[in-house]
Order: sequence, then structure tokens, then C-alpha cells
Amino acid sequence: MESRHHPVKWKRIGVPCILFLLAVLRQCDATEVQNIFNNTVTCQENEYQHTGFCCDKCHPGFKLKQKCVGEGKRSNCVICSPGTYQDHMNHYMNCFTCREPCDALSKEIEIEPCTNKHNRICGCEAGYYKNVVNEITMSCDPCRKCGKGERETRPCEKERNTECDCKHNHYRVAKGICAPCTNCSSKCPEMCQSTDLTTPTPPLIPGLHLQTAFLVCLSVVIGLVCFIIVYFGVKYCKRIQTLYSQSHKACDPENQVGKNETHNCIQGKDVEKLLSSSQPETVLPDCIPREIKTPEFIYFVLYIVPVSRFKELVRRLNVSEQDIDRAERDHRAFADAQYQMLMVWVESGTRGGKSVLPCQLLQECVNTLKDMNLTACAESIEDKYATSSSYN
Repeated sequence: MESRHHPVKWKRIGVPCILFLLAVLRQCDATEVQNIFNNTVTCQENEYQHTGFCCDKCHPGFKLKQKCVGEGKRSNCVICSPGTYQDHMNHYMNCFTCREPCDALSKEIEIEPCTNKHNRICGCEAGYYKNVVNEITMSCDPCRKCGKGERETRPCEKERNTECDCKHNHYRVAKGICAPCTNCSSKCPEMCQSTDLTTPTPPLIPGLHLQTAFLVCLSVVIGLVCFIIVYFGVKYCKRIQTLYSQSHKACDPENQVGKNETHNCIQGKDVEKLLSSSQPETVLPDCIPREIKTPEFIYFVLYIVPVSRFKELVRRLNVSEQDIDRAERDHRAFADAQYQMLMVWVESGTRGGKSVLPCQLLQECVNTLKDMNLTACAESIEDKYATSSSYN
């Protein structure tokens, strides 16, 4: 009898044990997965996290077709289909649908068409303004015309209706109607100024005219003294400049024919010494060009040149498409790829030298930026690095 009860006892004990082991294994598996996600790296702004590593996002106008399969691999992005768009870096599987074509019956006109990079933009015909209800809803309403007794203070614009106000010596009766003022009131303060004309004028303060005349005379005297000082100062400066120019002419080697000119030259030098003792000592400009460190120059160019014009710059600097593609392939971060493109240009111009940037490469970069109509960028480089002897 006892042997028959053993299988039942094992079933009662075994089933709870098996369930307990399954719960423990599930908890361990969840903990391990959580630890894996907690140890993931932080991705850059142009990247997104995928199963423990970073993948590059798709450019505007593209959508994600397939995520990258490993570290250092690129995502598979495809261009948005017609009628859809993506206006920023993304890792979405779908593109946004462009808004419907502009409704000509509602006085709408198309400002910008729908492309794969931005949505369709609609405006309003002349005589209408855009009344924006929300991000996706708008209507073209007719511009308001000022009513009777009103004047226009702000014209009708793209997204603003006409603003009107009452004319001078008018007051508002109702919306769009202003009536002319007829008597003095709080709405017509201009009419109250006529009563001020009948008020008696206050008596003049004794001696007020004398004070006014004294101040006028004092101002005239001060102005005359200032004019005399300026006049004689300018005359003295011209005299000094004349003596200085005569001393230089006397010291000109082409005029030194005999001993008399030599004597005049000595006198000219004495005049120069006297003039130099009376004038402040000037500091000569530093004409020795300083060395330009290549990494410092490259980072400065990356900082000032717009990202959208950078590839145009390196192409104009004769960096080949093969080198551009290699830099983008070897460096996932776009800034590192830009740095590598400029290093290729520097190495081609320095014949292997990298540490110091030659003056001719600096001039080539400045001229190229000016040809691209990036004059502000070129002037920034000239202000920071260029000297009077750098281009000689």
C-alpha cells in the first residue's frame, strides 16, 4: 500500500520545484538583459542606439530601411518617396506625408513645393493674409479695409491683418467707425487745447533776459576759443610735417651730389632727432610671420565654415572624391571626417610636412573662400593668422 502512494507524493513535491526553478531562471535572464542595456555606450547626436552599439542616423530627405548590423557599420537609408518628406536627421522607417496641394479656390498659392526634405508651404494671394489655426490648418482671409474716419497704422502682411486707428481729431464710435471731435472730452483731448490759449501768460521773472544773454555770450566765447586752438594746432602740425618732409628730401641719395648736400643731410638728421624727441615713440609692426600650427588652423576653419558649404570648399581645394569618400568611411563622426579631408589637402601642399602650415596654403584657402562668396570667413582667417609678410 505504501508503494502506491510514492508517485503521488513526488508529483506534489516536483511540480512546485519545477515552477520555482523556472521563475529563478526567468529572473536571472531579465537581470542579464538589463545589465547589457545599462552598459551601452552613449551615442552622438547624429547616431542612435541599437542592441548595444551606435548606428548612424539617416540624413534629411531619407528614411531608415534597415538598421546597421554591427559596430562601425552603416544604416541602410533610402530616399523618401514622392509626396513624403523628412526635414531632419532621423532613424524612422517611414517619411511624413506632405500636406495637400494649395487650394486655389480658397485663395491659396504655393510658396514652396513638396520635396523629400521639407513639406509644401502655401501662402495667400494679394489682398489676403494667412490665418494660422494650428500647425496643419490655415485659411486665407481677406485683408481688412479701414472704415470711415480711420487711418491705416499697419498694412496687411503675410500673416497679419490690416490695423486701423482713428484719424486726428476723431474718436471711436463703434468697430470700424470713427467720428470727428466736436467738443472737449476725455475722448477728444485735442479740442481742450483751445482753452489754454485764453489763460493769462505768467509774468516774466526779473533778470531772465540778462541771464539768457549772458549764457549766449559765454557760449560764443567758448566756441571762438576752441576754434582758435584748433586752427593754430592744425597749422603747427602742418609746419612740423613740412620740416619733416624737407629733412627727408635733403637726405635722399639721389640729391647727394657734393659735400654741400652731405652737410644738408646732417642738418636734416638733426631736425629728425629734434622731431623724434618731441613726438611719442611709435612701435614698428611685427613683420616676422609666426608659425601656424596645422591642427589649430584646421579646427579654426571647421569652426567658421558652414557645414553645408564644407564639401564645396575641399573640392575647390583639389581634394578628390576618392579621398572625401575614404574620410567619411574611416571616420563615423562628421567632424573627424572633415578634419581628415583638410589634412589630405595640407599633405598635398606640404609634401609630407604636417606640423606647420605654409603661407601659400593659407593664401589658397583665403582666396578659395572669397571665390565662394564666404568673405566673412576669409576675413576671419586673415584677422587671426595673416600678417603683412605672410603673403610676400
